[in-house]
Amino acid sequence: MDTRKIQRSGATYYVYLPASWCRENKITTKSKVRLSRSSSGGLVINTDSKRPELPSLSLELEETTPEVINKITVASYINPVKKFDILLKDELTSRQILAHKKILGGLELIEFDSNSISCNTTITLENPKLMISTMIKKMISSIRLIKEAETPELIEKYEEEIDKSNLMIRKSIISSLMYKKDTELRHIDLFYIGMLSRTLEQVNDILIKLDKEEKILDNFLVSLKRLEEVLNNLNQQSVISYIKQLSRFEKIHVKDEKTFYRERIVSLLAHIGEIFSDWLISNEVDKDYLLSSNL
Repeated sequence: MDTRKIQRSGATYYVYLPASWCRENKITTKSKVRLSRSSSGGLVINTDSKRPELPSLSLELEETTPEVINKITVASYINPVKKFDILLKDELTSRQILAHKKILGGLELIEFDSNSISCNTTITLENPKLMISTMIKKMISSIRLIKEAETPELIEKYEEEIDKSNLMIRKSIISSLMYKKDTELRHIDLFYIGMLSRTLEQVNDILIKLDKEEKILDNFLVSLKRLEEVLNNLNQQSVISYIKQLSRFEKIHVKDEKTFYRERIVSLLAHIGEIFSDWLISNEVDKDYLLSSNL
């Protein structure tokens, strides 16, 4: 590791670039470099050149099991590629293509042919934390619709969009970890965001199974609003407030399908409290580490 001392001139701090690196990249006094922050919080210096394009993916899949095809397709979608093509050993019937489209309904960019699956454009997210906030807002809207019990088609649409949001967050996190995309989020932030996204998707999958008469929906609504506040301002007070709010839920004894759903959601909301607690302590540890490093 090459360690260099920070120099200072007035209000400006600077460090000398390694001569070997400058020669290797043909850096002269007329050159420019590009500064960015890595997902781990470090400062990255790159030559002022165009970024390489994302790779393309081409696969041959001999397995014809629907579950395998769907999982490989989703994995190809969430990874950072410019496009992908999956060549199938056996042709798909129209009925099989329809079945795949129903399962992958939120991924409208994926195209099925008789013997191939392709996607020419994939979307990336610069900040998955924003998408988490959007997921929570959609879940709040979905609960309100469930309570009204008048627009099942719209509730189904919200569920589809929330599932897709979770996929896009996974895609953004994988892209950031693999290619160190410009983002202010650290790797540890991406880790907790991924856990939070997955848990929220699980909560939403169960929420839509509840009836509009369920009084517990009001408490779920309060929890989601409080969750959004914690996400926007993660500190000790907000995390403790969220955890204490969960005490509003009465103890649930599982005796049938409905009580199972209620207990499962409360358990998942409690798990979110654990995620936020871990995230909070990670931030405190990181602060102490950075402080001691600068002494």
